[in-house]
Amino acid sequence: MNQAARGAGLSRRSLLAAGTGAALAPLTGPRGAALAAPGVLRAAISGYNVINTLDPAVAALIPEYYVIWSLYNGLLKFDAQMRPVPDLAESIQVAQDGVLEFRLRRGVTFHDGSDFTADDVKFTLERLLDENTRSPNRSKVSAISLIEVPDPFTVRIRTSAPFAPLLTFLTNARTGTQILSRKAVMADPAGFGRKPVGTGPYRLRSWEANQAIRLAAFPGYFDAAPKIPEVEIPLIAEETSGVTALLGRQVDLTSTAPFADIPALEKNAAVKVLKQPGLNTRFISLNNLKPPFDDVHFRRAVSLAINRDVLVRVVLFGEGFATPGLIPPSLTAAYDPAPKPLSTFNAARAKAELAKSKYGPGTKATILTWGSGWWKRIGEVVAAQVNQVLGTQLTVEVTEANTVFSRIRAGDYQAGTWGWLGMIDPDEYSYDLLHSDGWRNFAQYKNPQLDALLIRARQELDPAKRGALYRESEHLWLEDMPVIPLFCSNVHNLLAANVSGFTQLPYANFGDQFATITIG
Repeated sequence: MNQAARGAGLSRRSLLAAGTGAALAPLTGPRGAALAAPGVLRAAISGYNVINTLDPAVAALIPEYYVIWSLYNGLLKFDAQMRPVPDLAESIQVAQDGVLEFRLRRGVTFHDGSDFTADDVKFTLERLLDENTRSPNRSKVSAISLIEVPDPFTVRIRTSAPFAPLLTFLTNARTGTQILSRKAVMADPAGFGRKPVGTGPYRLRSWEANQAIRLAAFPGYFDAAPKIPEVEIPLIAEETSGVTALLGRQVDLTSTAPFADIPALEKNAAVKVLKQPGLNTRFISLNNLKPPFDDVHFRRAVSLAINRDVLVRVVLFGEGFATPGLIPPSLTAAYDPAPKPLSTFNAARAKAELAKSKYGPGTKATILTWGSGWWKRIGEVVAAQVNQVLGTQLTVEVTEANTVFSRIRAGDYQAGTWGWLGMIDPDEYSYDLLHSDGWRNFAQYKNPQLDALLIRARQELDPAKRGALYRESEHLWLEDMPVIPLFCSNVHNLLAANVSGFTQLPYANFGDQFATITIG
């Protein structure tokens, strides 16, 4: 079993001072009430205003999972120490031939009243495996060769080869393996993402596109009944506006906060600030097939011209760590903290690499980014640093977040600020991002030697040996610099002082905690 982890506009001074905050327009949609009715948790998703689907199999964006985690269960979940523990599964046994046998909970029902059985597990995983589903998480289950259902409450999973991350990927995290109702999906396959049916503590009540989602407690939930009957989830595009809403008592909880605000918020008695090093990676995605980033020497030169420690101070206000690769420090077995020459600031060597490139001083390129917050700031600081060292003419193009994602996925870009949050296994930071078949390989990078090494890492069941393979893989791909690693940021949640019962985990969990929250 793989063990994941151990272990700005308005004046900010006036905004954060007394806990009253600047007034916002009502965030609760047609009702228009700034203060919610008793028994309602107002949990704002900050920094995003787009949710495309609530179907776990095809979800790709972190705000989608923020909601999905409250609607569904996995076979497993993470405890407070990030250990996989039973959820819809009651127990797990590993046979000598490597077969995983799950005994399932009895008496569990879906939101539509239908019974949960082993057939729903088989359907969910086989749907995820089906290439026609076009799931971004297909690789997480691709090693599964056979799913057997000997009785309604037993599932046996066979793999074509050893697959170290499988138990981790069967958790209710950003995995896509949340268990669906076969009956509900088959009733409306195309519309299921807008009419989700799970076994989770809350069910969908209403959905206003780009505005808000409302949930109602599911009375048939198999675990402890949710303490709060309703949850309102406003989508707030700017993180600073989320802080304003919290301080103005328009919301009770936010999914994140601006890094610059954290020191002042930690001194504010009206707010509880939860933070810890996150399971995330932040980098500059490069299109290896488009000039000037089709030249390895130019890519290296740009990396060497970036001072990551300055980025952490200027962009994160110290709320994070410069990283030499893509694997975050929380994945201790796979993380190598040693500085790497090509991802360490070195102006002289940057100029030497540029001299070897077919592109020189004056080269123009665009860094794609979005919003008005820290993602935009990353692009601006990187462009300024590189231009100063290399004499290039990098510029920043700012557009809407969903547009950036679509363009990067389609290869319609040169460079872009990018990153992934909520990934729980080193495979997701390596195979998914850099293997030739990795679904997040938007750099379009191909390296057969790296591909083979990442397959070995997937199949290695010894955690120490597996970690060593990932460390070796980072040394290998950094020579080609297909993407430019920058830093890992802290994860934050803000709670009103009267909110309790939220347990923060390093993958930036959110909706999975709604059922245990109290307001008093």
